[in-house]
Amino acid sequence: MTVQTSPKAGADTTSASGLYCYGITWAQIAAPQKETGVGGESVEAVYDGELAALTSPVASTKVRARRRDLLNHSEVLAAALERGTVLPLRFGVVFESEVELVEGFLRPRHAELVALLRKFEGQVELTVRAYYEENAILAEIVQENPRIARLREETRVDAATYPLKVELGERVAGELQRRTHRDRDALLSRLSPLARDLEIDQEPIEHQVLRASFLVERGHVSAFDAAMDELARRHAGRILFKYVGPLAPHSFVTVADPEPR
Repeated sequence: MTVQTSPKAGADTTSASGLYCYGITWAQIAAPQKETGVGGESVEAVYDGELAALTSPVASTKVRARRRDLLNHSEVLAAALERGTVLPLRFGVVFESEVELVEGFLRPRHAELVALLRKFEGQVELTVRAYYEENAILAEIVQENPRIARLREETRVDAATYPLKVELGERVAGELQRRTHRDRDALLSRLSPLARDLEIDQEPIEHQVLRASFLVERGHVSAFDAAMDELARRHAGRILFKYVGPLAPHSFVTVADPEPR
């Protein structure tokens, strides 16, 4: 198997053909998808007992991460998810042949893959990103903090001293951090009870309140949708939400790369 994880635009690719693999699902629910895969190729299932791998042919054993192909990868998994449980593989997993896929991956990892499919049966991933509306949150901070309001007025004049400007910046940053922690906790307290599991991205990004993935039972997605609508109304004009799903459980499924044969 060949895996390309961080390809560079314009990078050379080998001339050998391969079999691109999107994910693993149950054989009984696998279905072809016409002209939706990487490179616009049709998606077919490769079967081994009760397992099926979703695949399409590629011209090379290395695949570059073009935007269209990244979207196709996600769309193939989304379509498979509509039929049932699917274990997503990361972008760029290519097998040299169907034989390698079956004998080097599906068959020796059968018990592991079946166990994962059963574990995630009926569960999907929902992703939530929340960002402060910059002008709104800064206005809120100024309005609710008298010292910051005074410093803001004092630093508007040309004669404002450097220490005052530094103090203003530090106070605003500290207040923004406190509000971020408070609002993140409030969002999580509303959404977490609706999920089986969650993964939170801890990387600090300016004005980002929350970036998290939730593992949710299919039957609870409508309740999660309602909670998101409620939060969007409550924070309208203050926090911008980006809500995506249902998705295959990318953030919760770990399928180790097959060992080369």
